[in-house]
Amino acid sequence: MRIPMMTLAVAAFFVATCAAQSGTAVGSNTQAVNAQNANNVCRIFFQTPKPGMTQQFEAARKKHNAFHGTQKDTWTWATHEIQTGDNTGTYVTSTCGHSWKDFDDWEAKMGKADAADAGASIGPTVQNGRNGLYVYRADMSLAPANQPPGAIAAVTVYILHPGATPDFIAAIKKVNDALNKQTDWPKSSGWLQLINGGQAPTFVLIQQRKNWAEFAPLPKSVQDVLAEVYGKEESDAIQKTIREFMFLMGMSNVRTA
Repeated sequence: MRIPMMTLAVAAFFVATCAAQSGTAVGSNTQAVNAQNANNVCRIFFQTPKPGMTQQFEAARKKHNAFHGTQKDTWTWATHEIQTGDNTGTYVTSTCGHSWKDFDDWEAKMGKADAADAGASIGPTVQNGRNGLYVYRADMSLAPANQPPGAIAAVTVYILHPGATPDFIAAIKKVNDALNKQTDWPKSSGWLQLINGGQAPTFVLIQQRKNWAEFAPLPKSVQDVLAEVYGKEESDAIQKTIREFMFLMGMSNVRTA
């Protein structure tokens, strides 16, 4: 079991820049996509400490992490802290790389004991919390599902209009195809799709960075690449499609502690 502590800081970027870090989709039909992502399910918890109880919350989280160790939990858990933006002060704890059946097995082994320990240790320090189930979309990602976290990562949450998912993915794939023609474009990003536990459709783009220097602009912008590959008219249409299908977008940076 590995439970690293990280921090999360909110930033703001242009939407097309965020879309730029996606990868070429593999397997366009539902059956192929499901098979490729069969072991890519994640559960992600969001918890906000009570005012003035951040240190107590962190101590309780570490205590609960130790409990996982004593129970010989084989799952990997990562904890992050949101440092800027609307959700400043919220902590995000996630576990990924699972099949759906894994959650039944884990619940049978850990469920009741885990809930009791978390309630006793973390519960008194938490103001509010929620959790959701996501799938890492390897078919939409440049990076493999099991890539280790970078020192910093930019995280972008896309909430789409109802029914927009197929067209949004199709537009992203066009961006992917253009970017994959760029041999020097970073291949360090991945997509999560919310399956249950929040407003849908929601997609989350995670872009890994080694350091802050890697946030510097690349020689070509996404717009430059799209115009170069498709021409200005189609490039503008692709970007317009992505913008129009979005209901809300939020962005953040993750920094490993």
